Amino acid sequence: MGIVEQKEILIDVALDKTAPDLVIRGAKLVNVHTREIHKADVLLKGERVAAIALDNERRSFPETFVIDADGQYLVPGFIDPHMHPESCSVTVSQLARAIVPRGVTTVVADPHELGNVLGLRGINLLLEEAEALPINFLLRVPARVPELSQEAETAGSEITLKETAAMLRLPHAVCLAGDISPKFILTKDHDQLARIASAIEAGKTVSGYSPGLRANELNALVAAGLEDSHTPKDTEEVLDDLRHGLHVLLTHRPYKFEETEFARLADLLREKKIDTTMLSFCTDDVHTNQLIHEGHLDQRVRLAISNGVDPVTAIQMATINTANHLRIQRDFGSITPGKIADIVILDDLGTLKADKVLVHGKLVAAGGRMVVELPTFRYPDWSQRTIHVGKAIRDDDLALPTSPWAANVKVKVLVSGSPKSCIVASLSVRNGKIVPDLDADILPVAVIDRHKGSGRIGKGFAQGFGIKDGAIATSVNHNAHNLVVLGTDYRNMATAVNRLIELGGGYVAATEGRIVAEVELPIAGLLSEDPYEIVGAKFDEIERALREDLLCTMKDRPLLALNFLCSPCVPHFGLTDRGMIDGDSYELEDVIVEVT
Repeated sequence: MGIVEQKEILIDVALDKTAPDLVIRGAKLVNVHTREIHKADVLLKGERVAAIALDNERRSFPETFVIDADGQYLVPGFIDPHMHPESCSVTVSQLARAIVPRGVTTVVADPHELGNVLGLRGINLLLEEAEALPINFLLRVPARVPELSQEAETAGSEITLKETAAMLRLPHAVCLAGDISPKFILTKDHDQLARIASAIEAGKTVSGYSPGLRANELNALVAAGLEDSHTPKDTEEVLDDLRHGLHVLLTHRPYKFEETEFARLADLLREKKIDTTMLSFCTDDVHTNQLIHEGHLDQRVRLAISNGVDPVTAIQMATINTANHLRIQRDFGSITPGKIADIVILDDLGTLKADKVLVHGKLVAAGGRMVVELPTFRYPDWSQRTIHVGKAIRDDDLALPTSPWAANVKVKVLVSGSPKSCIVASLSVRNGKIVPDLDADILPVAVIDRHKGSGRIGKGFAQGFGIKDGAIATSVNHNAHNLVVLGTDYRNMATAVNRLIELGGGYVAATEGRIVAEVELPIAGLLSEDPYEIVGAKFDEIERALREDLLCTMKDRPLLALNFLCSPCVPHFGLTDRGMIDGDSYELEDVIVEVT
């Protein structure tokens, strides 16, 4: 159907010349344009809203299907402006099953994780799967794949400037993603500025990344074209970003806008009466068991409301604010005439528990579950054979060598956190191998090339996990997703990583030379085709194993911390298959400082 014909039909319904297909009657409409809650009937024709009839304008359409929503609230479908679907570890179909019943009807996804492993054809797999699903799956075009040169880190694929520009012209592409180091902009990297120019020329939003940056550097990023940031850690940084003209995407997770900041934000909004139109919520990275136990974007909105943010304001931050920022407000963001009918019916604005969810005018979820069958999508074999190591890993392969006559060494230690830091520690040497210091929580860590079969292994030491017995290995290692293994001894590390290779990727925990828990993620080493409930249960089990079998003392999401521990793209240090990297200069550094 053409646009003109579509508009003619909507006009006829609005003028009472044609009956609507569906009427949602008697609801309290959360109007995100006026920040009101008022009674209204909502008339739908096809996939769009044709009219809203206020309480004194009630109409009668006896042959029209009616949803009686008397006493309930209508809110627009929630829009997540920044997420990485691979971090949920399930296919798009299972992601939709998990989040649409929670009222999340649109995700704007940056699949650069899959792009780093499988390139454009991997990204196209996600887009192909999403086409037939009752969810709006929009594209954040990856900003730079790979981020580092092959001299600094071995990557699986490359997306060229030409390919990036072509993706930006796709109808479901809404922005250039910004998950790269700001140094590329601050140093006027020509290739990155050309990508920004392509986004501007295509009329798309330019997303950004400004971790802790202030003053001159923040000014430079915004001047270069960046329009948002998802990295503020606290309310002060949020206010600074807003004052510089950035739309702020609030990302709630450890070290990044934690729960206490929501209460401080509520105080700021009350005291300073800050305009909230440039504030939105996003999820960024959410593991499968978090989806089950906590929720998705709905959980962020709940957190804001429970900490004192006005409910309608919080809903604006998950709907119209995001739609305006991403230039998709013609179709999304509110329940008003002409918009796509993505509508959530709630019993109350505190729990945000969705009674019914409509996507494109059709009832797709009710009572917390999907009520429509989702099509089957099979991922091809080539997407599931991506671990290329070449040989079994031996204990000795993972040990950082030093002089056989040495008794002690001073080494640089990568410290988990946000930002990550580096300390120098003294470790003893036994038979030419550096011995970890469990009392000081200094453990060996290794990154293994999984793309080219080169045999390269970067070796170093890390602090912050508090593992006392065993090892954890994963193929979810941002951004190139080479294999990473961390443990108390090289035997358990080899046991864990060899099992990981057998699985084709995922997570493996080992202790006493045996596997105690695992999550199999065979698609690119990042995704499972299993139902999200099964994958979530496996995440629960491996987290239990970390606590009880490996005696890990990191209390808050150690798997998420492991995902980012070695990434040089997260300030200020990292570890790749090439070795230790300074995250600010992207230069290789020696791990061993001194041998005695």
